Amino acid sequence: MPLQYPPQSPYNPYQEPKKPANLPKIILIVMGVIILIGVGYLIWQNYFSQENPDDNLINNNTGDLGDNTFDCSSDAYNCANFTTQAEAQEVFDYCTEQGAGDIHRLDADGNGKACESLE
Repeated sequence: MPLQYPPQSPYNPYQEPKKPANLPKIILIVMGVIILIGVGYLIWQNYFSQENPDDNLINNNTGDLGDNTFDCSSDAYNCANFTTQAEAQEVFDYCTEQGAGDIHRLDADGNGKACESLE
């Protein structure tokens, strides 16, 4: 075996370190993963920052409340979900008729009028 000068040793302080041949690919992949994670996080934050993203109470074509099927099984709405007192009253009346009472706590003072602050 021929001798090399300077000797090729991993402990030689004068020897230049070898760079991986595919370093640019590694950098691009890492940057791509970071960007995908960032975009995914922003989408996730936007989706879950809304209180009830699937609750489209107002039918955009007619301006009135959809088909009167509201979730009365749990506290799913609050006064901030409505633009008018009439919308909140309709949900309140519907859940009361279904036997759930004021499940959403829309009537704070118990007088039968929901979200009076929206008037």
